[in-house]
Amino acid sequence: MGSYTRASPSPQDVFLEACDIYFLHSHNKPYSLFNPDLLQRKIEQGQVPQYLQFAVIATAVRFSSHIQWKERKQKTIDSYAQCSWAMIMSSPDGLGDSSDVSVIQALTLLAVIDATAGRRRPAWVKIGMAVRISQDLQMMLEPDNQLSAAERDERRNLFWSLFILDRFVCCSFRRPPAIKDSDCRLNLPVDNDPESSITLSQLLDEKVRGVPGETVGLFGLSVGFAALLGRTIDYMMNGEPNTVEPWRRHSDYSIIYAGLELLKELAAKYGLTPTGACSPDKTQHQSERDQRGHLFLCHTLYHLTHCILSHPFLLGVKGHTFQHLIIPRAWMQAQYNSCWDHACSLTTLIVEAKAAGYILAPSFCSYCILVAGTLHALHLHSGDAPTSQNASDHLKTSLDYLGEIAEMWQNSYIMAGALRFFTNRCVQYSGVLLLSCPSRIQELSPTDMTVLRSVLDYWIMMDPRNPVSEMSSINVDCFPETVEMRRSDRVSIPWGLDDTIRNTSSAKGNDSNSINPSLLMQMPLSTPPSIPLHGENFSQWNWKRELGSLGD
Repeated sequence: MGSYTRASPSPQDVFLEACDIYFLHSHNKPYSLFNPDLLQRKIEQGQVPQYLQFAVIATAVRFSSHIQWKERKQKTIDSYAQCSWAMIMSSPDGLGDSSDVSVIQALTLLAVIDATAGRRRPAWVKIGMAVRISQDLQMMLEPDNQLSAAERDERRNLFWSLFILDRFVCCSFRRPPAIKDSDCRLNLPVDNDPESSITLSQLLDEKVRGVPGETVGLFGLSVGFAALLGRTIDYMMNGEPNTVEPWRRHSDYSIIYAGLELLKELAAKYGLTPTGACSPDKTQHQSERDQRGHLFLCHTLYHLTHCILSHPFLLGVKGHTFQHLIIPRAWMQAQYNSCWDHACSLTTLIVEAKAAGYILAPSFCSYCILVAGTLHALHLHSGDAPTSQNASDHLKTSLDYLGEIAEMWQNSYIMAGALRFFTNRCVQYSGVLLLSCPSRIQELSPTDMTVLRSVLDYWIMMDPRNPVSEMSSINVDCFPETVEMRRSDRVSIPWGLDDTIRNTSSAKGNDSNSINPSLLMQMPLSTPPSIPLHGENFSQWNWKRELGSLGD
């Protein structure tokens, strides 16, 4: 897009400069909602609906550092977003039978705005509407050849962006995605030749292991990783207990693990390591920067999915359903070690990427940092001094990241508070989850289970009134007598000790220090202090009189 700067901007000037900022800070990070050339042509021909203009402006406002908007940024974002939504609902063009994808683009932008502001149900509704309209337009199938190449490219990328967003917001317990993998017969994006690709099912088919890397681009691989993340969430958080034991060769666990390693091998064919993906060159062409951005997303999803797949709490819950079987201790310990390694890699990757200028879906990256951070916290109380120190270093890095990114993303501030609360309390969990094999998850109180589930649930962590925030507001924290008891118990638990002689039924039945999770949502909300916004690192424009001019 071009550059547009005026002393007294007209509505068109505001929209054009908002487009500049949108493409600089949001496009392909990771959502590719527009084809830039096609959007430019629509702008010149006056074919961009006003509800879409408002949605783009609302998205771009977040990256403005103009001094007069620092204290009104969220209010301005919400004002534009509400106007856009009202126009969609009231205008015949908004929900009409047109084949234009503008309403899908607008709904996707508005859903992200709602989700990151803690308005979960409105976000859920808008994502659902965008998905249904895309399905009504048959966008899960290959585009009609009568469309131009730019239109086919835009529709393909828009649908897969919606797919990724759908998988992100469904990193939750009992929250199914709106798009099924099996319904997606659309080819995956390819970097250079969008007409020769493979479908998602072909990419993930365990019977197909010889797919050449050239047939799928990095955007396509990121879709594949997002699909595996969705399958992992379904398996580890929502799966029925009558599944094959995860340590069996043909279990869902083993199939997901193999799929992750396959996609990692395909990503490696691009010749860049995770660290290499975080070394952008300002002289790079935009397409090359987009490729590196998707490579970073691939590695992020790879590590996050492994963290969830081998998470000690989730494995403990799943393992409890197989309590009549002997869980291989060597297998369980290998999963714990793998989970810890991926947590360290995930934190390092995201922090280094941010330092190098790659910030993809910052809100979701904050969730990744939270998941990894809770694993660092669990290892703080390891009997191994180097492990404990390493965990402490990574935990500090995680909290620093959340503090910095909270400038623009309020739910990152919420997640930082949750991670601090978890860190203060996690001494109660380390011995139960990490230092016994199998884990003694039956000893956890209802409050413990609520905390452990909440910090893994992206949907809950987007809500300012989440259970962890409510516990923190009424000072439900570590209790000295419990901490001391658990700490002494932790020191005496070696790996492999028979769990039957460690079962303390009193710990299971005594929950005097906990509260009923069902009461948490009825307690008054503890509103966090406003977050100071600073820095002049983002593109900006003159906003004076702009709201008034748009209302004319």
